[in-house]
Amino acid sequence: MRPHYYQPFSKDSDLSNYDYVVIGSGLGGLTAAHWLSKVGYKIAILERHYIPGGFTHAFKRTKGFKWDVGVHYVGNMGEGPLKDMFNFLTSHRVKWNSMGEIYDVAHINGDQYFYPAGEEKFRKEMHKRFPEEKEVIDNYLKLIRKSNKMASFFFMEKAFEPLLSKAIGWLPKILFRKYSGKTTLEVLSGLTDNKKLIAALCAQCGNYGLTPKYSSF
Repeated sequence: MRPHYYQPFSKDSDLSNYDYVVIGSGLGGLTAAHWLSKVGYKIAILERHYIPGGFTHAFKRTKGFKWDVGVHYVGNMGEGPLKDMFNFLTSHRVKWNSMGEIYDVAHINGDQYFYPAGEEKFRKEMHKRFPEEKEVIDNYLKLIRKSNKMASFFFMEKAFEPLLSKAIGWLPKILFRKYSGKTTLEVLSGLTDNKKLIAALCAQCGNYGLTPKYSSF
């Protein structure tokens, strides 16, 4: 989204010409604002930082060192609804580079664990590393699929009209709570007591911001 202009905000700023005001220019704010602008609304975005972007920023704190504070890779950009959504929002201007078949490597107690793109390749890699735990790995992946479906249902409810939300909105909340109400560690500990496997399945917890002991499954 290319804004028409930037200007300092004050309590006397006139926002009456805008249809919507979005507070915060992070990923969520920019997405909402751009989506609204694409269907014809005039949007004002308020941001207290001197540049927009939120967690898309990279910062330098010491000479020669640079940190990404948010997004560092994005999955499911081959084909499908997520890529279609990005294409819509960016008018096909964002081009994606593949990170290769192995997109992540974890080092745990001297062992290396490789994370290939795609569920089936991931399954085969985990089966190879933990042949005695094949059923546990398969059950874990089934739970991931189920929780993703319930998450979609849960967040879809946020778009319901108030009357519809009041009438049936309780259902997705109850169904989703089965997964969201437990921590990642609680769910995995219910599947296996193999701590190495749990560590391998949780090694990318940095992507989600919390350790398995505290993160919602």
